[in-house]
Amino acid sequence: MACRVGDYRVIYQIDDRAHEVIVLRIAHRREVYR
Repeated sequence: MACRVGDYRVIYQIDDRAHEVIVLRIAHRREVYR
């Protein structure tokens, strides 16, 4: 999953069983998917 925060993109994963949100990567929008 991903969300935009200003000029940055946060790539994250949700673990429903453990009730956790795991942040995988935070990067500027133009660089996040490279």
